[in-house]
Formats: sequence, C-alpha cells, structure tokens
Amino acid sequence: MFTIVYTDKCAKTAKELSDRLEESVLFPVEEALSSPENLGDFDNLGLVFHNDGKSLPLPMQDFIRRVLGNCDLRGLDYMFSVCVCDPKPGHALKIVEKLCAKAGCAPSLSESVSPDATSSDLDSLASLIKAGDIRLAKGNIGTTFFMLTHGIKTRG
Repeated sequence: MFTIVYTDKCAKTAKELSDRLEESVLFPVEEALSSPENLGDFDNLGLVFHNDGKSLPLPMQDFIRRVLGNCDLRGLDYMFSVCVCDPKPGHALKIVEKLCAKAGCAPSLSESVSPDATSSDLDSLASLIKAGDIRLAKGNIGTTFFMLTHGIKTRG
C-alpha cells in the first residue's frame, strides 16, 4: 500500500495516480504536518508536489524535515517523488532528494509530469512506480551514491 502526501495544487494528479496504484491512501501535506500520527506506519511513500518557482513548496520541505526526519524509516521499502510542473521541475526534485537524504531516506523514483498529463502519461508513471526501478532527477550523483552506499531498497 502507498501513502501519498501531496500539495493542494496537485490534488487532482495525486488522486489520479492513487487510483492507478490501487491500494493507496492520500494525505494533504498540511494534514500530514498538523497530525503526523494519522500517517500511521508506511512502507511505501509517495510525495506529489508542484514546483514553487524553481524550488520546492515550503510545506513539503517542512514535511520532509519535521515529519520524515522524526520517523523510524527502517521499514520504508520504496519512495517516489513526482513534481507536477510545466515545463520543467527546476530544482524541486533535487531538493527533495537532498532533504530526504538528511532525513535518512531517498526516493527511488524522481519524475516530473505536466499538470495537463494525459491518462497515458499517468499510466506510464504508475507503471514506473510499480516497477520499482531506481530513477533519480538528472545530474544528482550525490543521491545515487547515497542510495548505493546505504543499500536503500527498491521494490522488485
């Protein structure tokens, strides 16, 4: 089962992605920040957010720092991050990877998708998530090294 935390501007994309992943639970980032205990135990986590200029929205940054930074992440099997943006994610995906590394985890999949993504685009994204292949934001050697040296798992 996937736990998907999303920013308000991405509610539609998060819902459509959740439907394609079948078993999943959606949490707005504000709810996850105010009541992190409602997240429960999760072994598969997804972050769906928009880019704020070229960066990551502050509520998602706070979620990663305050909530993930204080969770026991030893049971985390798989994590993905999706930036809903047009045309490019800027540095948002790289920022997620760096903040997650500081919290003790790292996304196995970091992708961007258009706010006007077609059904086919979302089907392809869901297939990538289900496949569990490592796919990081381009040019982030540090996160790749972190994942390899810390044995961070992906679903197989």
